[in-house]
Formats: sequence, C-alpha cells, structure tokens
Amino acid sequence: MKYLASYQQYLAECFSYGLQKYQAAALEPKSHLENIIAHEQGHKLPSNTPATSSYFCLINDEVVGTIRYRRGNSPFIEQVIGHTGYDTKPSSRGKGVAKFMLSWLQEQVLTEHIIVTCEYNNIASQKVIESCGGKFINQIYSNEKAAKVLRFQLPPKEEAKLSDQAVINPNIDIAIKSIVVK
Repeated sequence: MKYLASYQQYLAECFSYGLQKYQAAALEPKSHLENIIAHEQGHKLPSNTPATSSYFCLINDEVVGTIRYRRGNSPFIEQVIGHTGYDTKPSSRGKGVAKFMLSWLQEQVLTEHIIVTCEYNNIASQKVIESCGGKFINQIYSNEKAAKVLRFQLPPKEEAKLSDQAVINPNIDIAIKSIVVK
C-alpha cells in the first residue's frame, strides 16, 4: 500500500499531539483504513452516523490531512458533529491545508448546503469555515463533546464566496485522494 507509511506517521503525530480519536488507529493503521472503507460502504458505522467518505490530502506523497463527509442527516449530525470533519497534521497546520480540503469538498463533492461544526474555542477552524463561505447559525452546548459548539451552514462551491485561495505553494504536488486498502 503506497501511502501506508505516511499515513502511520500522520496518525502517530496526530495522536501524540492529543487527538485521542487516533489512538487505536495509530496502533493498527491498516485496520483503521479498512474501517474507513467499510464506512464508505455503510458498514461498521458508529451509531447515529450515516455512510461516510474519507479523503486524504497529500503533499508530495505525505499525508497532511483528512476530511470526512457524512452523507445524510440525523440529530447527531445536525447538532454535534456536522456533515464534515477534518484534521490537519500538527506540523502542517497554518499552511492552508484545512482550507484547501474544505474548499475541495465544496467543489468536488457537495451538491447542497451542509452543517459544519467546531468547538467554540477552535478559532483556526472557525476561520477556515468562514473563509469558505460558512455562515454562522448558532452556538449550542454539546453533551457528547462536553463543550460549546458553533454551527455553520456551508454551501457548495458555486454558491460560496471564498475570501481568498488557500495559501499553499503552487509548486508543491498537492492532491486529495481516497486511499484504498488492497
């Protein structure tokens, strides 16, 4: 599998930086990727979660971010996790990766408005969402996250008014890919 070593480094760095959701994935990255593929097909899903597509942002074959798109609606999606979630490798933060991924999702995947959430103290994520045309809906308290959550409505690309393009060196090979386990 071409990107497995890079994905392992991504998981380890995210976990060591405090992203607890990557603990099991960092220990068993191939199994984690197999679960991601199952989620795409609607299998092995956590409760309250519809089929979920995951995409990986690569710069020069290095996994620097992931973005997930949850297809469908539920109160859990509408009020807690939103239709999309993304993570950027800690050493790649502040370089436009999250904005690139969210903008890519708008252009390549979205056909209608979606809900995007972030914790109220995650200013960087809030700025990414707003820079991609996300409109603030409200702030709620999420018992599941034990935190205040900001809710935004995000349009597909043709309706979004982006503040500016992602700040990524155009000479770098950057791509969004689905990684398939073989």
